[in-house]
Amino acid sequence: MKLLERLGLRKRPLISVVVASYNHQAYVQTCLQSVLDQDFQDFEIVVTDDGSSDQTVAHIKALSDPRIQLKVLPHNRGACNALNDAILRARGRFIAVLNSDDYFLPGKLGQQLAYLQAHPQVGAVFGLPAFINEQGEVFDDPAHRDHNAFVAGERTRHQWLRHFFDEGNALCHPTVLIRREVYDRLGLYDPRLAQVPDLDMWIRLASHTGLHVMPQALTAFRVRDGLQNASAGRPEVIVRDAWERARILRHYLALPDAELLQVFPEFVAPTEPLREQLARYSLTKPYPFFHRFGLDAWFDSLPGGHPPKAMLQALQTRPQAWREFIAHTGQVDLHKIRP
Repeated sequence: MKLLERLGLRKRPLISVVVASYNHQAYVQTCLQSVLDQDFQDFEIVVTDDGSSDQTVAHIKALSDPRIQLKVLPHNRGACNALNDAILRARGRFIAVLNSDDYFLPGKLGQQLAYLQAHPQVGAVFGLPAFINEQGEVFDDPAHRDHNAFVAGERTRHQWLRHFFDEGNALCHPTVLIRREVYDRLGLYDPRLAQVPDLDMWIRLASHTGLHVMPQALTAFRVRDGLQNASAGRPEVIVRDAWERARILRHYLALPDAELLQVFPEFVAPTEPLREQLARYSLTKPYPFFHRFGLDAWFDSLPGGHPPKAMLQALQTRPQAWREFIAHTGQVDLHKIRP
């Protein structure tokens, strides 16, 4: 192995564990050691440090294991950019994602790899998280926003797409093992998103391939004190999350009609375009980000003045469509103008 490394002919590992590290000096060695201690050993660990200002990099280097490939970014670029950098450097056929303050539970990689090898129609397999606190002790707070957020059970990809639309994320990112070809086909994480880049990826994933959640805890997920988690309910997170959710729902508008009908089987009326039905459905939902998406989707589903032929054809078949839409734009108060 050492001779191959000196010649630049390192054997391609089966799994790449990708880690975007940032200011986690207290946790990063536990994180990486949990990978090194897995019973399945054909892996590499690809770490991109996102410009940490503490001793995170020093703690990573102290492990001095040749399977750890470290790149240090000179400036903080954001979690998605760091994670994408690690994925692009990864050489494995399967990719596992791990946060630098979390850690894998024993047997995680081997169990998930066996599942994917036995189910070629599945693009990614997940597990459940085991919640821990800052000190690594069991965290069990039913009032916490993530306490019941992650679900297991069998679902078709269309049922997952419906769940993502109605309920949001239900998959714990640092539990995933995903085929490299999925990223090659769908692209990487969108760095314009800070709160829901994983949900954005899962919608894209379920639009093309199956996914599965194993019913056991596979990753220890650390709940930080003082709302330090990236998804914690700080005011700016709540505001940003709403904007991003409205944006990523646009993926549903790109689904072929046959796919959209499998996600929303109640959309069967032939008199209205399917995307207008989706828009109307969104306006019945309780949160403003649905309403923003619904109005935008409805607007886009109606012909404008150009080309004139499309507008004239729609006028003949659905003459009241524009009046109904305009009535809703005066009723849905997105900007809180109405007293």
